[in-house]
Amino acid sequence: MNTVEQTLAGHRTLRKYVLPGERVVLTRRSHWGKLAEPALSTFVGFVVVAWLVEVAATAVGKNSEWLWWLWVAVLVRLVWKVLDWRNEWFVATDKRMLLLYGLVTKKVSMMPLVKVTDMRYSRSITGRVLGYGEFLMESAGQDQALSRISWVANPDSTYRELCAIIFTPTQAPQAGQNRPPSVAVRRPAPADPVAAERGVAWPPLHEVRPDDTQPISIPPRRPAGDDDGPGWTVSGERGTFVPVQEPDRYDD
Repeated sequence: MNTVEQTLAGHRTLRKYVLPGERVVLTRRSHWGKLAEPALSTFVGFVVVAWLVEVAATAVGKNSEWLWWLWVAVLVRLVWKVLDWRNEWFVATDKRMLLLYGLVTKKVSMMPLVKVTDMRYSRSITGRVLGYGEFLMESAGQDQALSRISWVANPDSTYRELCAIIFTPTQAPQAGQNRPPSVAVRRPAPADPVAAERGVAWPPLHEVRPDDTQPISIPPRRPAGDDDGPGWTVSGERGTFVPVQEPDRYDD
């Protein structure tokens, strides 16, 4: 069992949104650098509140201890950010990309791979130092729910894996591979024996395909010196002969 399968097997939330038949290519949790600001704010808040309590203690005494509640509020914010970070996942399958996030209200942003036309990969100076990146998706048509993926961990390897599943060219069909099969059609013999004696020709056996659109044109033939009998012509339909009634002749 590889790392992706182990992640899916141990995380019920991810299994909930992966469809049957989808092949999961990668799973990534947001980079820990997303927690740098809340952690730093909590530390700075602790130092500031401790200094304020020490300074205010000389003026108001023990009543200055209520200032610690300010730091507790900052600490609660840090805990919330950590829990929210643990519930945020980026998942890429062979059909689409998913971004799962939200601690109280679960949210899922999705983009099909077939709609991705380009992908921009950027890393700031801080991102190069800490080891995270950002992807910006460009799609055909209207704006998609998933267009920006920030705080991507292992950005270089993630970029290569995404490009492999999004922009891998498909094998073009060989010439004649999807050509419709030919059907041999033989024209029936004329029912009128007189027409057969006068040289009415039917088209020979040939191959007819669905993309053949030109009608078969056969000029009318009449034996030399024969002035009587009906004439024959060819209609616009394929190989269909229509008798033409000649007008009566009047002798002077």
